[in-house]
Amino acid sequence: MNSEVRPEFSVQQTTQTEVELRQLCVRAGERTLLQNASTVFRAGELTLILGCSGVGKSVLLRILAGLTDDSHSAIRVTGEVLFRKQSIQTPAGPSESSAIAAGDVVAVVFQNFALFDELSPLQNILIALDHSNKHPRRVDRLSAARGLLRQLQVPDDRAVSVLSGGQQQRLAIARAVAPGNQVVLYDEPTSGLDIGTARGVASLIRQTHEAYRRTSIVVTHDYATLAAIADRILILDHQRQTLDEVPREFWDQLSGKLGAPPDMASTGQVPRRMSDLVGWLAGILDGAGQFALDVLQLPLTLLPVWRSVGWGLRYSGYYLWLVSGPSACLYVAVACMILGYVAQDFVFRYLPFRQFSEPLLTENLLHATGFSLFRFLVPILSTLLIAARSGAAVAADVGSKVYGHQLDALRCLGAAPDRVLRTPILYAFVLGTPMLCLLGYFTAACSAAFAFLLTHPEPGLAFWDAHFHKELISEGRFFYRGTGWLTCKLLLCGAGIAVVAWRQGRRPKLSSADISRGVTRTILWSTLLVLGVHFLFSLYEFQAKK
Repeated sequence: MNSEVRPEFSVQQTTQTEVELRQLCVRAGERTLLQNASTVFRAGELTLILGCSGVGKSVLLRILAGLTDDSHSAIRVTGEVLFRKQSIQTPAGPSESSAIAAGDVVAVVFQNFALFDELSPLQNILIALDHSNKHPRRVDRLSAARGLLRQLQVPDDRAVSVLSGGQQQRLAIARAVAPGNQVVLYDEPTSGLDIGTARGVASLIRQTHEAYRRTSIVVTHDYATLAAIADRILILDHQRQTLDEVPREFWDQLSGKLGAPPDMASTGQVPRRMSDLVGWLAGILDGAGQFALDVLQLPLTLLPVWRSVGWGLRYSGYYLWLVSGPSACLYVAVACMILGYVAQDFVFRYLPFRQFSEPLLTENLLHATGFSLFRFLVPILSTLLIAARSGAAVAADVGSKVYGHQLDALRCLGAAPDRVLRTPILYAFVLGTPMLCLLGYFTAACSAAFAFLLTHPEPGLAFWDAHFHKELISEGRFFYRGTGWLTCKLLLCGAGIAVVAWRQGRRPKLSSADISRGVTRTILWSTLLVLGVHFLFSLYEFQAKK
């Protein structure tokens, strides 16, 4: 940065908060990371936590932020983390509610920034302000957000994805300090940076700390760059599983105090293969149980319990566009247009003894084509395409947010992803699936009419229309026959695809390959679910009175 950071706008100022660890024990799998660690991060100070790669620094940061949950079941935590002497974590381990409680106190600047690419830089700050309980409704959030961008020299005239690394770093810091959270955590802020850029980031962190006087905790292995800005330095000793303070007179000896990285060698291969098999089977059973639980919770998930209604509606529109936007409409329309043409042309082209039977069966064949397209051909094709295209798109979107820690960022802002994202995703599929199916039937009917007129120009369009819809129209009814059955099928298919896409996208992602696997599993399971729904309905639907 070229100028010193000074708070020039109205952002809620907070009392300084002390963070205390009491008898904290942390295990990751079979490894013990911390054993009965107790320390105090004094209010208003900037503290460095140093350690080699792989010793558990980022795990400790997630615990401080309240971000460990059921998706990190390999991490077991006992002890307490206290803010203002109020415990938000218990020996039973943190939960979603404790993460949201921590979100009112703690802000995190993630190593990869975890910015929301679908939002502008200004909106990245506004979403933090709108989910904060610290700002009265009368505060001009827009002015505050623009002031932060101007102060930290972040342009708002371009997409987040095209900002430079330094601009994204400053935007991440702006989003963290905007809500007025008392504690700011930095995860490896200089990782992968050259020396000059790393020193600039260190200077920015110190300037921001002095401007807002938050309790700042920096998790890093880069002592050479960041020691100069620290008030205190703690070392996570992986050999003794302790968190020890380094007296200032020994700061020039930090290299020797870090020690060698931990030995990550694995144990025997045969037991590990057996363990992997058992874990795979357990994962399938757990996934089936979670899916069943999600299905049972669907009525509650539909309730728009949003901390910010504006952002809930915004993400509802975002996912509705992703599920049933122009590309999805074109995809379904073209497929159903081909289906309608082929279905209508086939019944006449391959009719046995056509020259004798066609004059007798033309009307009946039109009845059957219209009925079959409306009741099962178009619904099956449309929902399969939605499962393959829209389900995959949503799974990829959610998976990218997991991989980029954007879901963690939402939780740090006090916004539960299960509400801010999952509920809009469910709305998008429940609304989008019937709309796309209706579009599919309309294009199928039009192409069927075109196919009929090519081979039967004499009867005309009125004849086709009267007989094509005869089995669907009932006197005195506005809707076609079977609309109730069709609506139930489509809603169940849409809701099922939403659950599968969310569940597969929400799973932990350690690489881009995990995102691809999540997309593949979404296509597989959602298409099987759609076929199962249509099969079960077919057992009863056509036995009912029309």
